[in-house]
Amino acid sequence: MGDYTKLSKEDAQNIIDLYDLGKIDELSSLSLGISNSNYKVEIAQSTYLLKVSNDKGYDHLKEEQDILTLLSESGFKFSLRPFTTTKGENVYTYDEYFGVIFPFIEGIAPGPCDQTCLEIGKGLATLHRLDCDSEKVRSHQSVGFGPAEIIEYLDSPKCPDDFNEMVNYFFPDKLASFIELPLEKGIIHGDLYYDNTLFDENHLAVILDFEQAGVGEYLIDLGISISGTCLEKGRINTSLIKSYLEGYEEVRPLSIFEKENLDKAIVIGFLSIALWRIKRFKEGSLNPLMANSYQELLNKAKVYWDDRNNNE
Repeated sequence: MGDYTKLSKEDAQNIIDLYDLGKIDELSSLSLGISNSNYKVEIAQSTYLLKVSNDKGYDHLKEEQDILTLLSESGFKFSLRPFTTTKGENVYTYDEYFGVIFPFIEGIAPGPCDQTCLEIGKGLATLHRLDCDSEKVRSHQSVGFGPAEIIEYLDSPKCPDDFNEMVNYFFPDKLASFIELPLEKGIIHGDLYYDNTLFDENHLAVILDFEQAGVGEYLIDLGISISGTCLEKGRINTSLIKSYLEGYEEVRPLSIFEKENLDKAIVIGFLSIALWRIKRFKEGSLNPLMANSYQELLNKAKVYWDDRNNNE
C-alpha cells in the first residue's frame, strides 16, 4: 500500500527541482499510506518525504497544506509543515502528478498502551487548545463525517443495510439530541488513530495525515481518536480510555456536556470512519479488497455500546 504511482528517479528529480533542493542520491518507495504514494528522497545530508496524491483532488490537498501551514505558524509542535516550491506553492504540480514534500522524520509507530494513549491525548488536547485564526479553514464536514452527515447518509440509496441498522440501534432519535448540544469547536484532526503518529523514546513526536482536518466539534474528534487508539485485542479498553483522558485533561479539561456524551462520541467516531471506508472502498475504487472493512468498525462499536449500557 502507498506505492500506487510509480515514479522514476527522473520524475522524482524533476519534482525535486521545483524546490531547488539538489540532486537525488537515493530514492526509495515506502509501503505507507492509502491516499498517497510515498517516497523517501535522500539528497546530500538531508532526507525528504515526497508524496504523490492518488485519491485527493488538488483543492482538497491544498486546503490540507494550508491548515498545516497555519498550525506551524501558530506554534503547534506536533505537525509537519510542507516545503514550498521556488514559486511559493505548498503543493507541487508536475506532468499529471501533484503532491507535497515534507521533511522526513524518523520515528516509531506505536502500539496501543497506556503511555501511547496518554501521549496522544495530550497531543490532541494541544491541538484543541491552539490559539489560531481558523476563520478561513475549511469545515470538517467538507472532508469528514460528523453526526449530521451520518444521519443524512441513511437516506442514500447506496447506504448499506447493516450501516443503517446499526445507526438506528445506537441512536433511535437520529442523533437529534446530540446535534443540539452546545459543543466547543475549532480545528480538529478528524482521524487521529495511533497509527497516524510517530513516537520518539515513548513520547509523541509527530501527528500525521491531516487529510480530514477542518473546523469541527472537539468532542467528535476525541471520539474518533479514542475509537481507533484505545484498543486491546480489537476492542475498546476502558483503562486505556482512562489513560487517554488523563493526558487530554492535563491540557484541556472536558466540559460537562463533553463528559456526559463521551460514550456517544466514541460510537460516532466508529461510525464516522466506517462511513469514510464505505465512501472510499465500497462506493469508490480506492481499494476494492476493503469494500466491507467498515463492518469491522460497526462490530467494535456495538461491542463497546453494549458493554457500556450493560454495566450502567
